[in-house]
Amino acid sequence: MPYFVDKETIAEYARNNSLLKRVKRINGIAFFTYLIGGLMIMAYSLVSMVGLSWDWIAMYTGIPLMSYISFILIIDTFIVAPLSFYLTYRVSILHHSLSGLIVLPLQVANYGLMIWLNIIHFFDRIPIAFTIVSLYCLACIFTGAANMWAVIRYHWLEDQEGFPQFNATFEEYKENKREREIMDPYQLRMQQIQKRSTGEMTELGTTQDELEKYEKVHIPSEMDSI
Repeated sequence: MPYFVDKETIAEYARNNSLLKRVKRINGIAFFTYLIGGLMIMAYSLVSMVGLSWDWIAMYTGIPLMSYISFILIIDTFIVAPLSFYLTYRVSILHHSLSGLIVLPLQVANYGLMIWLNIIHFFDRIPIAFTIVSLYCLACIFTGAANMWAVIRYHWLEDQEGFPQFNATFEEYKENKREREIMDPYQLRMQQIQKRSTGEMTELGTTQDELEKYEKVHIPSEMDSI
């Protein structure tokens, strides 16, 4: 008997399919935010190194150093940015929840560190550095939080009927195929039984015909009377 998906299930498939698309969209936004943002902040840190040669020369003229700011930015971005991107890749692509629980606190802690450094006037010589790092951290924090919500919903969707297609036509085809695979062995067995029964009946019919033929052509003899 063919399998058909009811209207309520079709509506549920539609809701889950819409949610899955939203989850994938959030995953993509987070992935590219961490990728592009990380590359930009690392590029900015590298560009800041151009001023180091002048900075070290300038110290002989009594100008306050800016090199320590550049070094701190380079160390921070070349550790935090690549690690954050790797963890976000595991969350967005591999749906690894633990990575999301690591990358979000990492970015919050990094932003907290930048705020503390700004409070103690660490960025007074290059205030734009604090602005750039803050924008990167805030973008990562917001998209990281959304990505964590998305991975939780993704694992919930995994337990729902019809995952990952959530397509009524596909589910009908899959269920009907499964039923055919179950029925085929029984049908094959029935065919074998029918074939065997037909063969036995054929043999029985042949024996009966031979017996009738024998009775028709048999001529009684003295041995029959005995």
